[in-house]
Amino acid sequence: MKWNIFKFLSDNKEANAELGEWMNEQLEKTKKHQEEKKAAQKKMEEENGPAKREKVLRSMEWTGDDDDYDYDEPSFFVNRNASLCGAETNKLFAPENFIYRGDYIELVRPIENIRMIEKNCFGFLLSWKDAMIYAQTVMKGGYRDWRVPTMEELAVIYKIKDVCGINKCDDWFWSSSECDGGLNAWRVSMHAGFSINGVKTGKYYVRCVR
Repeated sequence: MKWNIFKFLSDNKEANAELGEWMNEQLEKTKKHQEEKKAAQKKMEEENGPAKREKVLRSMEWTGDDDDYDYDEPSFFVNRNASLCGAETNKLFAPENFIYRGDYIELVRPIENIRMIEKNCFGFLLSWKDAMIYAQTVMKGGYRDWRVPTMEELAVIYKIKDVCGINKCDDWFWSSSECDGGLNAWRVSMHAGFSINGVKTGKYYVRCVR
């Protein structure tokens, strides 16, 4: 006998009320987080100014010495006109390279091993661990091998976000790329295109690829 959560909630007003309160709390936390992130991004842009040159994406390897890493300098910045990861032709970034399949987008010609992208990001903020768990539950298009994108793949998503029509969520997104011996992980701003690393317990958005 299957347990029907929707029937349970309809029959249990107390549980339904508690669920509603929890969802409202999550929405408020998400809204507050978005406002704080936008304020921080605006401050950073005002302090740093526009990018003086176009930087091709690179993944900074941690050497084991904290003195080798400049925490005040993003590891990469991707302008809309930048050439990412040695792309040889603009055809990869042309609208006709993207096919809309409802809740995901398929790439005719893969970019950085990306064949499909979730159209919508997951609606709640997640820790890095929970983001990895969420990816294991995604089964869009009948595929079960969806994953949290690498930092390089997130940079590609930033590059094509206005072309391929994914929902506009200009916030921080988790990558699967770890650093500092696995203690921390990288995240990428879909608003400005740069990356920073931080503790895995921080909560950010996730959009899976395959």
